[in-house]
Amino acid sequence: MPTLPESSARLSLPYIQPAQAQKHVTHNEALRVLDVVVQLSVASRTLTLPPLTALNGACYLVPAGAGGEWAGQAGQIALRDGDIWDFLSPVAGWLAMVLDESRLLFFDGAQWREPDVLAPAIDSLGIQTSADATNRLAVAGDASLFTHTGTGHQMKINKAAPGQTASVLFQSDWAGRAEMGLAGNDDFTIKTSADGTTWQDALRLDTGSGLASGGAITQTPQDATAGRLLKVGDSAGLLAATPLLRVPVGGSANALALTSGAGFAAPLPDGLDLRFRATAANTGAATLALDSGPALPCVTPTGAALPAGFIRTDCDTIARHHAGQWVLERAPETGSTADGQYERLSNGVQRVWATRPTQSSAAPTSWAFPLPFASAPHVTASAQGASFHAATISTPTTGGCQFDAWTSAGARANGVGVALSAIGQWY
Repeated sequence: MPTLPESSARLSLPYIQPAQAQKHVTHNEALRVLDVVVQLSVASRTLTLPPLTALNGACYLVPAGAGGEWAGQAGQIALRDGDIWDFLSPVAGWLAMVLDESRLLFFDGAQWREPDVLAPAIDSLGIQTSADATNRLAVAGDASLFTHTGTGHQMKINKAAPGQTASVLFQSDWAGRAEMGLAGNDDFTIKTSADGTTWQDALRLDTGSGLASGGAITQTPQDATAGRLLKVGDSAGLLAATPLLRVPVGGSANALALTSGAGFAAPLPDGLDLRFRATAANTGAATLALDSGPALPCVTPTGAALPAGFIRTDCDTIARHHAGQWVLERAPETGSTADGQYERLSNGVQRVWATRPTQSSAAPTSWAFPLPFASAPHVTASAQGASFHAATISTPTTGGCQFDAWTSAGARANGVGVALSAIGQWY
């Protein structure tokens, strides 16, 4: 008769031997081991010192570096048995549930680790919701996380052929509103929809060249549609920063009509600058219409309505759109008449000057300004010549003033040259 081994081959459970005394001791020892390893669970695998208040029957996986009564027992199962700690050596293939992590571990013969595969391949998976034949993986929650295991992380969406779709669809109440990816071709496309039915390409990047197209960018070099992104080479968005856009002029002197070639539509952008050469001077207040748009009022840099002759035919006029009107600028206007020289600026400043001799020793001499002022200007006078003379002027009007030259004795002098200058506003 073969000899009966003293313990089982797998769990080392002690056998009751023939004619053994106190058989209950051996039997109970086997039950104690089974009580631990059957449906094995441990409270924790991270404690490095035995807990002081462990309940009878509590189990722990002893981590590396443990001390106290657990010293030297790394990888063992520590069992609290009454007042002592007992240790069981795991066998490859044992499973243990770690309760404080809700995590299942297995012993590979050298260490405890997570299983590589918890379940065979499945047809579908629903997390907090139901999966179906189309949506094989369905997740309901506030967020989904895909993270790294120490380096990077890449999400891959693959399709079978160029005509198929590999994309990410964004929905609102189950109706599509935006989609990005490879939709029906291999170009990367961002699409938008207001109703989930009609879609437009907002941006398309050619898979070969990488160049962009789509409704979100300018369509032509003259495209000035508000909200579109400017392509390199298109100038519509730069028109507002280009004060030298030369445009032909039409209409009448007081109702200008300009054509930019860019097809501007109302509302016009503030800061849009145009340059034009009028064929006739305005005779008063004027309007300007761009690209068959509304006729907007023209004002001076000070905000005043245009005075007659502000728009000239001998130089360009610059028009800048601002707040629904056109602010006009022009080059300084200079010239001369028989009464002297003059300079007129866009901001309304006018300066005139001349040198005139006194005409009488009995009465003041009159000076008519080369151009009239809108209100009486400030006039200065300075007598010319080697002899001492003082020059005075009378109160000026908008059209001129009177002046005198005086000797040191206080007598009015005749034939003395006087340099005259007046500055004021011409509108």
